[in-house]
Amino acid sequence: MHRLTMATFALTILAPSAWGADLEANKQLYRNYVEEMWNKRNPSAADRFLAADFIEHNVNLPPGLAGRKQFVASVLAGFSDYHGQIQEVVAEGNKIVARVQWTGTQDGPFQGRPATGNKLRFSTADFFRVENGKLAEHWDVVDGLSRAIGLGLIPTPTPAGEPVAPKAP
Repeated sequence: MHRLTMATFALTILAPSAWGADLEANKQLYRNYVEEMWNKRNPSAADRFLAADFIEHNVNLPPGLAGRKQFVASVLAGFSDYHGQIQEVVAEGNKIVARVQWTGTQDGPFQGRPATGNKLRFSTADFFRVENGKLAEHWDVVDGLSRAIGLGLIPTPTPAGEPVAPKAP
């Protein structure tokens, strides 16, 4: 009985510390992923951060590990100064949530469009599931309006009450 009491006590004291360490490791995994792949412009580093069977839930992005490498390479080819600034990372269990501010100048071709020189600034909320020390699954919410304006896909909205210049025929 004494051993059972001691084992229970040890688990009560030590387990939260181990869980906390895992949470911190998961958050650091995400920070390293953003820094190495995006900010240091190294899409080939994906193998270190993403699971071999990586699942992408954003239907606008190519699937899998190979798709993530392809996507990162295409963004970096279109934006020589692309940068992710992590605003916040929260971890619970095997999940990570991060708010990120992305910036860059489109000085190369991107998504079939030639360089525009447009400045891009938008935010994402990224959700990852971690498995065996790697990012295994991804969902996101993208500030699509800011991204579309930055890419020049839609004009910058005018403040209410200001006249909109007519488009040339």
